[in-house]
Amino acid sequence: MPDFANPSGVSMPENTRRALLSLAREENFLLLEDNPYGLFHGDTARVPTLKALDKHRRVVYLGSFAKTALPGARVGYVVADQTVRDADGTVGLLADELSKIKSMLTVNTPALAQAVVGGKLLEHGRSLVRATHRERAVYAANRARITEGLAARFGENSAVTWNVPTGGFFVVVSVPFTVDDALLARSARDYGVLWTPMHHFYDTTGGTRSLRLSCSVVTPEQIDVGLDRLAHLVNDELAIPARR
Repeated sequence: MPDFANPSGVSMPENTRRALLSLAREENFLLLEDNPYGLFHGDTARVPTLKALDKHRRVVYLGSFAKTALPGARVGYVVADQTVRDADGTVGLLADELSKIKSMLTVNTPALAQAVVGGKLLEHGRSLVRATHRERAVYAANRARITEGLAARFGENSAVTWNVPTGGFFVVVSVPFTVDDALLARSARDYGVLWTPMHHFYDTTGGTRSLRLSCSVVTPEQIDVGLDRLAHLVNDELAIPARR
């Protein structure tokens, strides 16, 4: 997930993408590029996707209309231009084989969901970039509201730090105390604010002092209220040395 990854919000620079593609070609492996957030790059220039840089069919690209068109539709797409050979020796596209497998496993994606997505694309000249212009602006404003709000509440020299992604939905906040499910439950019960403990995204002991904030479905006013409540929680935790 090279663009504004969930949960970190981190993106892969273009030189790293090119190096990864070179390695994939040298070692003969495929890359699965999952890119649900790449269109939401805010005011920064959009970095080329791995698939856009791919000259040797090393990348299978996944996109999602659920993040860009309508969450409830649950419709996505795949770009798979690699060739494959079936049992009788017939050569065809990987995309066609994936389509067959998908149709056998799920029968079909609901026609109504496909129609809604198709209608949105037709309305915007069959361009997903144009179809998501409004959403990109909303998410960029929300991200800025979060990062600027964190700076206003915690200051540059605070023990609390955070990243500043250039796109996507997520901001990660690091604190000098343990962030676990018990703290989340107390945050919800006593402070009225939800967030995600980062340790859930690790298969080891990482992320135990970080939490993820998401800005995709909140208003600026809700962001301000949420940050006020989060600041109250964090400041209370910082005041308890035994919990650091």
